[in-house]
Amino acid sequence: MVKRKRRKVAMPASGAGLVRYMDEEGRGLKLKPEQVIYAALALLALELLVKMGFV
Repeated sequence: MVKRKRRKVAMPASGAGLVRYMDEEGRGLKLKPEQVIYAALALLALELLVKMGFV
């Protein structure tokens, strides 16, 4: 019986300088989406408190 070679499925060739960001991992902050939402809500609450004169 003939053995089949398993080939890694290649993504289509990208052109015009496009980058697949799932392959690029750089330095910087790594935030979860929940953390971004919580930070936005905290900023909104702080702004409301400032406008109301509590802070």
